[in-house]
Amino acid sequence: MKSSSWLWRILGLTTFICLLIMVTGFAWALKDTWFPKDGLSLPEASKPEVATGGNWSDKAELYVTSLGDSLTKGTGDSTGEGYVARVVDRLSKEMDKPVYLVNNLAINGLRADLLVKRLDESGYKNSIGKADIILMTIGGNDLFRIAQNGGSMAEGGDLSPKLLLERMPEAKPSLETVFHKVRKLNPTARIIYVGLYNAFYDLPAMRPASEVVAKWNEFAHDLAEADGNATVVPTYDLFEFNLKQYLSSDHFHPNALGYDRISERIVQALH
Repeated sequence: MKSSSWLWRILGLTTFICLLIMVTGFAWALKDTWFPKDGLSLPEASKPEVATGGNWSDKAELYVTSLGDSLTKGTGDSTGEGYVARVVDRLSKEMDKPVYLVNNLAINGLRADLLVKRLDESGYKNSIGKADIILMTIGGNDLFRIAQNGGSMAEGGDLSPKLLLERMPEAKPSLETVFHKVRKLNPTARIIYVGLYNAFYDLPAMRPASEVVAKWNEFAHDLAEADGNATVVPTYDLFEFNLKQYLSSDHFHPNALGYDRISERIVQALH
């Protein structure tokens, strides 16, 4: 009986010690939630993450968010990298600090008017709010959609430069709203807008479209200038006389080499 009593006491003491260790460990795991240190407090669910843009020299690492259409998605690049992954890699090497991609929010076929709506989604708000650098291509689908009377856009079929010029004003307000919304979501990030190019310059009937593309890029430049912390990176000169070298087989999107050249220019603009 005496040995049995001691056994129960030992088991009880062991159970109490195990319970004490478990409770202590649980409390330790939750200490940062109960008593957060600076920089560890959780963001309010209703607000986007605080913008981290501004002066990069004091930052140990940089964050990039990209959005827009198939060019930002990297369509046409056999390596799958597009210009976004190349910019992140190049910038990290040149600045000698980690550069991370928060999210590539690009969608094939996206137009500026649709992007305006998506900028109200929490995923877009949080990703844009966290970025030091925002990369974007948008507007190509808007322009060539309104200039198309049927046929395959990838082959330039039934595209009308005249109609493109006449209806371009329809697309401008959406681009302006995109700039304003992105800036509102992140007051300090550097915005890089990749300018449009005429993928059909080798088709005589579509050469006049270059004038319209130039007007669009000029409008984007005006928006960037008004913003004060945005840059338009030109691409039209890369492609107009090097279409075979820089375009993919679909005759519309860049190939790996074309995206590489775009990334070079973006990194140059960021210095």
